[in-house]
Amino acid sequence: MQGQASGLSFFVPRSAVNTVNIINVGYTSTNYYVLADKKPHLLVDVGFAGTLPKLQHELKRMDIQLAHIPYLLATHYHPDHAGLAGELQKMGMKLIVVDIQQAAIDGVQGDPKLAKQYVGYDRKAAVVINLEGSRKFLAGIGVQGQIIATPGHSDDSVSLILDTGEAFTGDLPRPLAGAEGSMIIAGESWEALVAQGAMVSYPGHGPTYKIG
Repeated sequence: MQGQASGLSFFVPRSAVNTVNIINVGYTSTNYYVLADKKPHLLVDVGFAGTLPKLQHELKRMDIQLAHIPYLLATHYHPDHAGLAGELQKMGMKLIVVDIQQAAIDGVQGDPKLAKQYVGYDRKAAVVINLEGSRKFLAGIGVQGQIIATPGHSDDSVSLILDTGEAFTGDLPRPLAGAEGSMIIAGESWEALVAQGAMVSYPGHGPTYKIG
């Protein structure tokens, strides 16, 4: 499998890759994923402001304690994928922000109806990383993989690719023949995912599917 670090490609033998459990704790038509083995390592995406009880319910149903999840990564800063991030920060979870996402982070409040429930981010407390350093950072928290930029749905969209081939693609639209505009960009993002070894998409909405 192809990997990347500091802009250099290298080969990661599958026999050398530890698999992790991928647990969907989604609700309200959106998927949120916990990556875990003996313990949780990472939550990928989280729901609208005001939906913490729904998240807690799904975690309890899967026998996961919220307090045991150390990190959160948002694939992009739309309110249905990062609305609870500030509240989870206050509860002790560390928010991973990729440097290319920083310009979009303040736009997540979204629906004005949720403004009273929305908890803003603590930028100083966020763990800011860059794409080139993502593999090293992820390895340090028990996740073997990398993060790449995958614009097409939004400019700040990123995808997490595990070395076992699973890719958490957020709302990246599936490629279409004869694509125009932003769909051309999305197609290029899919090409980048495949080039880095992605084989199965774990999307923000709907079931998983094989890539390509």
